[in-house]
Amino acid sequence: MRRTVNGPDATVGIPPAITEETEAFWEAAKDGRLLVERCEACGAESFPPRGVCRRCRGRSMADAEITSRGRVYSYTVNHQQWLPELEVPYALALVEFPDHPGVRVPGRVRGCAVEDMAVDMEVEVGFESGPGGFAIPSFLAVIDG
Repeated sequence: MRRTVNGPDATVGIPPAITEETEAFWEAAKDGRLLVERCEACGAESFPPRGVCRRCRGRSMADAEITSRGRVYSYTVNHQQWLPELEVPYALALVEFPDHPGVRVPGRVRGCAVEDMAVDMEVEVGFESGPGGFAIPSFLAVIDG
């Protein structure tokens, strides 16, 4: 599933450092796809990519794409304006995916007021334009009605 990058170009922040382990992730993000790692030995999935399985320590890793909605596992609302260009308040969440047990991905939540944030809120994967032209994972609140 291809997801478009939404939002204005962001110049706030530091561009990510690309490594051998993270290159596939950032390339997929450009196309609106969220990748995690899957161990070819034990099947465990994890994020962020490290090139080694967190469960069995195997080094044969493959890409797995997340195409399903997720649920907010935890979140925080930031009111501190760390940089002059940073708009506050904003919500940062740790999102779990039912089809990818054990995977939790952090990102900003868009599409709802921060006072409406809740644990177990359903979200869709999205991307925002980030510093250095990178597509940064974020989440879109799924609002019923």
